[in-house]
Amino acid sequence: MKATTDRILTAIFCDDIRHEMGNKISFMGCYQSELFVPAVPIVLPKLCVYATALTPIARPFKYLVFRVILDDQTELAKVEVTSEDLSNLSEIQEESATRKLISIALVFSPLFIDKPTSLRLMAETEEGEVVGPRLLIKVASVIAVEPKPSPKRMRKKKTVPSL
Repeated sequence: MKATTDRILTAIFCDDIRHEMGNKISFMGCYQSELFVPAVPIVLPKLCVYATALTPIARPFKYLVFRVILDDQTELAKVEVTSEDLSNLSEIQEESATRKLISIALVFSPLFIDKPTSLRLMAETEEGEVVGPRLLIKVASVIAVEPKPSPKRMRKKKTVPSL
């Protein structure tokens, strides 16, 4: 499948996504490009991916499938956006907008990690594949630091003032 260049796929990888009053979304414990774990295997209680696909207004999505891939080979999640949702999206348009976007939240709870790995967000569209960001899951290296020896207690000599 060919790759598209002017369609964009973004992701926020985090510990939790919360829907707040006032139509707000809060992302808890966001990761940049790496997530460090103390050891493997490990079970993460929850890992969330907030995925957003953007396309030029002149070319709305006709077909859109979000996928999360483990180590570039194992599909962990596949979510097809319905044609009804895509057509509803094309009706919404702000005058100053140059792109249309559609977002979804994916929650993995629990997520078993058996080795250092990576998660990649991908999207399939009618024009080809869109490659999204990757989260690397690494084992934190612990540097052993020897404690400093405590200074020996020195006894102070009592001095008696001379008369």
